[in-house]
Amino acid sequence: GGPGLGMFASKMQYVRSMPGRLVGETKDQEGRRGFVLTLSTREQHIRREKATSNICTNNSLCALTAAVYMASLGGTGLRELAQLNYDKAEYLKARLRAAGIRLPFSAVTFNEFVAAFPDGFDAVYSRLIAKGIVAGLPLSTYYPELKNHYLLCVTETMSRDDLDALAKEVAS
Repeated sequence: GGPGLGMFASKMQYVRSMPGRLVGETKDQEGRRGFVLTLSTREQHIRREKATSNICTNNSLCALTAAVYMASLGGTGLRELAQLNYDKAEYLKARLRAAGIRLPFSAVTFNEFVAAFPDGFDAVYSRLIAKGIVAGLPLSTYYPELKNHYLLCVTETMSRDDLDALAKEVAS
């Protein structure tokens, strides 16, 4: 349950087959930049059995928030943000490797990656949480075969000091 949001690109020929709503850029009467819901599939309202989505107010609020955020980033801002997140994740990976932590998957990652911590990491994990440092999502909850594996996420909201603190605690 709850609202969700997905962003993707499409060729114009597929626009009318896409689920959900499209947010478009426009100008108001005074020439100021604004955003509107440009297209919403009508099936959602008049032919529900053929609807490709079911959008509610919460979803629209998520879409509006995302549109305003992306607009505030500007033309190159989203690319710069993505690069920042990638670089921070690579930095944390390097720090964890230097601390002897194994990264079991070799594929290129973006914001998230898996780290395999040694046995007994539960105590370190609890200590980190007590200090307000989120040391990842324990994957064994969902995948029992991934005991001591944690999914770590790095975003623009984390400073270099935050990443260093996590790496330092893990190394100790």
